[in-house]
Amino acid sequence: MTWQTVLKLRCGILELKSMTQRLRFVLLLVLSLLTGCISMPQSHLVTMAPGVTLQLTAPPTALQMQAKTQLIEAEFNGEIHSLLAQVEFTDTQIKLVAMTPSGIPLFDVLWSVTDEAVINQYVPVPGLDISYVIADLQWVNWPFAQLQSATNGSFKEEFGKSTGQTATDWTRTLTQNGQVILTVEKFDNRYILKHLLRDYQITITELTKVSL
Repeated sequence: MTWQTVLKLRCGILELKSMTQRLRFVLLLVLSLLTGCISMPQSHLVTMAPGVTLQLTAPPTALQMQAKTQLIEAEFNGEIHSLLAQVEFTDTQIKLVAMTPSGIPLFDVLWSVTDEAVINQYVPVPGLDISYVIADLQWVNWPFAQLQSATNGSFKEEFGKSTGQTATDWTRTLTQNGQVILTVEKFDNRYILKHLLRDYQITITELTKVSL
């Protein structure tokens, strides 16, 4: 083997190593864009309005070791977006997996009373604020007494209130100095949450509920 051949082989090996390094960098970049794993700082106090907060708390006993599949329709800025959510409750955690109605994964969340929340985001979801996602789940699913002790706003619950021609199972209202901040209405297996100050509405329809 001549020295020219040896030199060509060495150059080829170096070029191959360089290409491999570039491919690894591109692959890591693509993976980081496709799957963003975010660890959020520990915070369980959510601001609902100036001076009004909700302290996020552990799942109530009645929900622990339960899993729900829900259709969530969010209305914001005149647009309606739908997603399917699978939610699991343990004694200290909420696990949420969100996907499009056709089954494409959007994000998943592991929220804990004791640890930082961890989010895996598979596609860009503008304006996603996990604190409000967890807060909305609690406004809908938690017992009234637990929520009442977790907020410093005026919080009440009424049963059998009529909305148009339909009577609700119950209606929850959060206010401050007579101004309505948030309402939640329950109709059988459907909930409608309206956050008047943040100007959005969420309709949650329970599809299934099973024990873990």
